[in-house]
Amino acid sequence: MLNFRLNTNRVEQDAISQETSLLTLYPLKTDHPRPFILVLPGGGYQHLAKHEGEPVAQWLNSLGIHAGVLDYQVGDFNVSSLLNDVEEALKWIREAPKAWNVISDKVGMIGFSAGGHLASIFSTTRAEKPNLLLLGYPVITFQEPHSHKGSRLHFLGDDPSQTELDSFSSEAQVDSHTPPTFIWTTANDASVPVENSLLFASALSNQGIPFELHIFEEGRHGLGLAKEHPHCQQWLSLAVNWLRERQYVKGEEDLMRQQLFIAGDSTAAIKGAGEKPMTGWGEYLQSYFRTSIQIQNRAINGRSTKSFITDGRLDAIRKDFQPGDYLFIQFGHNDEKKEDPLRYTDPETEYRHNLIQYIDAARQLGGTPVLLTSVSRRRFNADGELDPFAVGAYPEVMRQVAEETHTPLLDIFPASQALYRSLGEEESKKLFMHLPAKTHPNYPNGVTDDTHFSDEGARQIAKLVVQALKQNIASSLSNLQQLL
Repeated sequence: MLNFRLNTNRVEQDAISQETSLLTLYPLKTDHPRPFILVLPGGGYQHLAKHEGEPVAQWLNSLGIHAGVLDYQVGDFNVSSLLNDVEEALKWIREAPKAWNVISDKVGMIGFSAGGHLASIFSTTRAEKPNLLLLGYPVITFQEPHSHKGSRLHFLGDDPSQTELDSFSSEAQVDSHTPPTFIWTTANDASVPVENSLLFASALSNQGIPFELHIFEEGRHGLGLAKEHPHCQQWLSLAVNWLRERQYVKGEEDLMRQQLFIAGDSTAAIKGAGEKPMTGWGEYLQSYFRTSIQIQNRAINGRSTKSFITDGRLDAIRKDFQPGDYLFIQFGHNDEKKEDPLRYTDPETEYRHNLIQYIDAARQLGGTPVLLTSVSRRRFNADGELDPFAVGAYPEVMRQVAEETHTPLLDIFPASQALYRSLGEEESKKLFMHLPAKTHPNYPNGVTDDTHFSDEGARQIAKLVVQALKQNIASSLSNLQQLL
């Protein structure tokens, strides 16, 4: 049976029944989804080593990682029940990411000593596996002469069969589905021989599983964070580097890699030399931000929410997206082109569905999606008023999706219309591509375009985007606002 407890200063560390596993949560206070690592302390399956539980969870929190400590069944327990408890904990963590901001495909596990055995045997025998594995001086094998007798005794009893010894020796269960693994131990561990780690590393190597193994020359068993052993304490920085490579760690030194992606159409896109002076508003966004955030303008001419996806451009963003990044989403102009089935989307059905795909993509990768209603076309009616449907029903549908999905919204459509209105019908032409013939080599016949912006128009729309961002009260945008 598995119970849950949220760690607070007010919670007593109550006694745990041997028949009960207890998951104590150590969540970060963050508006951004973050990875999670489940901690399994050691103790030879007879007791639980407290120094390998909460202190490890707090260390993980310091790295920007949600943590939980599983005080699993010890003493007289049923093996299947124990493994089921671990599985239930892992499933619960993955299935509740929206409630407390966990990245469901970045859920790791760390185990020490017998907890390392539990983590490794679970990760090699169960379908519900962690995404990565960290093992400290782990018990791996139940085979002589390298077995830790106490762990084997309490796990399998006095007289285990050879089948049981084989089935619960983790090195024999490694296959191609075993997660990437980090292992550390000491060469002179007098309780759990170093061969345990060597056997597991060899099995990982044979299966082509990525792993990192560190063996320190000297150090007693059960060091935990090894704060009293400076040499072995190096395992912490080694593990941090390994976790950083897998995008679990995002500290101050990683802020330079924080990114803001723009998914959109030609109104935001970067323009080539042959298109100038036409300019996308996204070209001026970087100038408003500190150098600690990089604008990745992936907007592209002529794309709708539909064609941007079918062209593989959302997938390309996914490949480069990191936890903590932002995704600005602005479409509509090409979605309303009914004459083109490759781009047209019905605003109430396919457009709505596509927007949710973009939102989910950012959230699943631990980032923040931001919806921006379409920039208005410059379309004045006969009475001198701006057309409220200059981009059809798409801005209104986006507002509805933002509300339904609790996604931050920058309402650029009315802001851009207010800008055009303030300038008037004639002066607002300067914001757009209105060029007489023979005034620019790229447009020898001239151009009259009330959708695409001049350099000045792009500057003004970028300014509107930043103003809307500053005024937005969504807590998930507070970190981004501080970077302006």
